[in-house]
Amino acid sequence: AVVSTQSTGSNLRTMTDHENCEKWKNNALRDCKIVRNIVSKIKSTAFPFESNCISCIACNSGLKGGLYRTPEIILCQNTLKTEEEVHTVLSHELVHFLDHLRDTDWNDIRALARSEVRAAKYSMECHRENASFYEGELEHPQLCSISKKFKECVRDRAIDSVKLIQQVSTSKARSIVDEIFKASYEEEL
Repeated sequence: AVVSTQSTGSNLRTMTDHENCEKWKNNALRDCKIVRNIVSKIKSTAFPFESNCISCIACNSGLKGGLYRTPEIILCQNTLKTEEEVHTVLSHELVHFLDHLRDTDWNDIRALARSEVRAAKYSMECHRENASFYEGELEHPQLCSISKKFKECVRDRAIDSVKLIQQVSTSKARSIVDEIFKASYEEEL
């Protein structure tokens, strides 16, 4: 559960965390191509998306971000330590935000798994791991084919998320993700 209490120690540290988070969030919204692309898809739904739909707050230990059903994206200022981390978490949560606007039933484990596959694929989560996921010219992404390692990363991230969120065993999460993976992976953003 996300909480808004300041639990990072001194107020100076929390203020710096908050300022960094806000700066990195705004940089991502302005400069990150993946984030801008997902925001464009959100805006195409006619939802009045603005940067205030994303809040930087102190969170419980271990969390990096999340989606409230209001909808609002939470970035955990006390656990996100680099701009790259903010871009990665924000892009992931923006995919969930888009899925929420498309009436995803978050109580349905298969719907959750679908959104987790999409979030891992379309966010920076697996793209940032390393360029070896791609076969071909990185300067010409339309000529690249996504490698098996990239798909494995997407699948593994989705399994981990389903396991954590639904509090199920690894084998149960794997079974659900494997059941919906192909169709979910092939969906457009």
